[in-house]
Parts: sequence; C-alpha cells; structure tokens
Amino acid sequence: LLLLTAAAFHAEVQAVNALLGPPGRVVALALLMLQLTSAAGTYPIETSPGFFQTISPWLPMSWVVSALRRLISGGDLTVVWQACGVLSAFLVLGLALTTLAVERGRVWSMKRLHPELSL
Repeated sequence: LLLLTAAAFHAEVQAVNALLGPPGRVVALALLMLQLTSAAGTYPIETSPGFFQTISPWLPMSWVVSALRRLISGGDLTVVWQACGVLSAFLVLGLALTTLAVERGRVWSMKRLHPELSL
C-alpha cells in the first residue's frame, strides 16, 4: 500500500509539473495542502469545514488514511482494496497525463524553432 501510495503521488506531481512547467510546483504544493487538510489524518473530517468534507473523497490521501487505519486496527480489508484501486487509477492518470504532456512538447512549430527576437 505504501509503495503504491508513493508511486501515485509521484505520478501526480510529475503530471502537474509536466503540464504546467515551473508553476506546476506551486500547484503541486497547493494540492498537497488540500490533501493534508481534507484527509482526516489528524482530526475527524466531520470537524472540518464543509469545503474539505466535500473534496475529501475525491483526493487520494483520504483513501490512504482510511486504508492505513483499517490495516492497523484490523477487520474487513474491503477499504484497503478500494484504496488500492483508487491509487492505481491516480497512478495511471498521472502517467497518462505526463505522456500527453511529453508528446505535446515534442511537436515543434515554426514559432518555437524561430522565436522572435526582442531588443
């Protein structure tokens, strides 16, 4: 689970950086902050504002926190398998977006080959 989590998060950050370039670093940090505040890792999600409760199921870190809690406490592993599925989807999506960004960057236009000179 932890290796899949690391791979999915790296794929997300790589995709954002490949698509947006240097501003992607800021966007990746913003996504990290949103995930940390809405994952219910420190406090129950019910104590968070409504915005964070709304985005919590759509971000992978909340799935990881739920799966780790289930692995630590024991019980039915359905949540763990669901989290693995969600993380796999984020991994594939991140790799696909990175591939698209790289393909887009390989196309050279005349403007890119011969940029205008500014004096």
